[in-house]
Amino acid sequence: MHKKIIISIIALLLTFSMSAAADEYYVIDHYQVDIDVMENNSYNIVETLDVNFQTERHGIYRTIPLRFDDRPVKISDISVPGHEKSINKSRDEVEIRIGSADAYVNGKVTYSISYTYDVGADKLDDMDEFYHNIIGDQWDTTIAAADFRIKMPKAFDPSSVNCTSGYYGEVDNTNVEWKVTGNIISGRMITPLQNYEALTIAVPLPEGYWVNAKTHRDQGWLLFLIFGYPLYAAAIILAFMLWYTKGRDNKLFPSVEFDPPEGMNPSEIGYIIDGSVDSKDVTSLILYWADKGHLELEEETTGKAIFKKKKLHLIKLKELDANAKSYEKRVFKKLFNLGDGTRVSTDDLTNKFYTTVSKAKLDIKKSFTDNPERAIYVKGNKLFTALTGLFAALPIISILAEGFMTFTGEGAITALFAIPFSLFLIIPTMMLGSAITSRGEGARAKILFALLFGGFSFAFFAVFTVWAGGVPIYKYIAAVASGIIVSIFVTIMSRRTEYGDKILEKTLGFKEFIKEAEKDKLEMMFESNPSYFYSILPYAMVLNLSDKWSAHFDGIAVEPPSWYRGYRYTTFSTAAFASAMNNSFSTLNNSMNSSPSSSGSGGSSSGGSSGGGSGGGGGGSW
Repeated sequence: MHKKIIISIIALLLTFSMSAAADEYYVIDHYQVDIDVMENNSYNIVETLDVNFQTERHGIYRTIPLRFDDRPVKISDISVPGHEKSINKSRDEVEIRIGSADAYVNGKVTYSISYTYDVGADKLDDMDEFYHNIIGDQWDTTIAAADFRIKMPKAFDPSSVNCTSGYYGEVDNTNVEWKVTGNIISGRMITPLQNYEALTIAVPLPEGYWVNAKTHRDQGWLLFLIFGYPLYAAAIILAFMLWYTKGRDNKLFPSVEFDPPEGMNPSEIGYIIDGSVDSKDVTSLILYWADKGHLELEEETTGKAIFKKKKLHLIKLKELDANAKSYEKRVFKKLFNLGDGTRVSTDDLTNKFYTTVSKAKLDIKKSFTDNPERAIYVKGNKLFTALTGLFAALPIISILAEGFMTFTGEGAITALFAIPFSLFLIIPTMMLGSAITSRGEGARAKILFALLFGGFSFAFFAVFTVWAGGVPIYKYIAAVASGIIVSIFVTIMSRRTEYGDKILEKTLGFKEFIKEAEKDKLEMMFESNPSYFYSILPYAMVLNLSDKWSAHFDGIAVEPPSWYRGYRYTTFSTAAFASAMNNSFSTLNNSMNSSPSSSGSGGSSSGGSSGGGSGGGGGGSW
């Protein structure tokens, strides 16, 4: 017990020092959560936060998810006694903004937030479960101390309680202590919660524990009244009009760029070039950091012939610069935390690092989408994209509904059963539309996969609709074809902002230089920067141009990098080195993104992982 107290004190001191550097605005000295669980799986929650503002702020905001396990959750009776508040709800979350825009607070302030959180009926068939994020993983500051008290409505198995803490997906329960007294679970964090760490509880319960739990459904409406060719034509015309007026991009005029635009790292370039963040975009940061002197790589090969296995070791040389992006720092820190602090191997990362990569992908994208000055795409276009997607689905739904009505001989209510079945046609239709607009070497593979995936569905529903439902074959083909055409508009609906046009122009100019660089210009750049080949290499890998980039340096006396060991050569060649790096980074990428294979059937409980339950969310200051 004394040892735990000493460790807690040390961790607390370290947390305060780190939080001062990580967030100058505020810290949470203490976070108390009291939950009164009702029999219908709704919770009356009171959160008491002792906040210590380091500088003047208006107050804090609290975000709470409104979805759990891919279904809606209801929240009501939100109250913050003694403080001004505003509440904004979206489909996915509610934001409680506490404080006044006309006033500031400083120093220590206590907030009490109460609300009713109705999770409703769960999806488990053979059991019930209380699985809740006591503290969510979206707080952007340190929580020095946290306590909780949960009152269950009736008896349960005390030995089944499990509390975890850490980043999303982690299953560590050593930093939480708890006890069960009757129907009350109480506990506390032994060590502080760092930025974006969660505290979660999971309690498997017998089937029938929840009584009168409601099944919440998304609000919305569905319109399908018109069958036939007018609908198919209208869907195409409306999709075209939406794209022409709201989704059509301006014509770009890229000029050659010799360096990445605005000093962006390769993961950001990966997002700009195609609007998504891939695993290789995150992995490219390793080479980016190595070139900047923050780490070095060591290749180790074991075994022989078919049993040969490659392993990479990453050795930390120094911390990232202070101006590095926050997601870079989190990935870099987590990377070496899985090793001994200064050295980590691909074996250490296997099945352990994938949640960090997933979080990094989201953070890289959010660094653009959450910053109006850096937004690549017009925010409101999501509505038009969704609307175009509905236009793509309507012909498919209508043709299957017509088949259902004809086959059953019943009215429109029976035709509604076509909606869930239509997904087996809508999904491959959307995939095919997306694949048609894809560019690059993988486009044909995407089209082939979409055709193979959708082939069975197209054939099955053709038999059902045409043979059993009596719908003409040409009408069925027209409906599917119109769905594919409209799906093409769905994929090109995201309209770029003025900044998006500007930064993509520069990125395309940079890409063109990597692809078609002239020897004399390369020699000039190389003379001014002998590491130029290695500085651009991670960007070339993200843009799938590493082979072309390395080929440009044939005949230029590039020295081997000091940060990579284990590559064997008689005469150094940039082309051979780039090929070796591609192989090495394939190994690294597989290790960083590998996840444990799941086992068991759909009715089982996972035992809980940090951030995986209902509720939670987070907050910040404003």
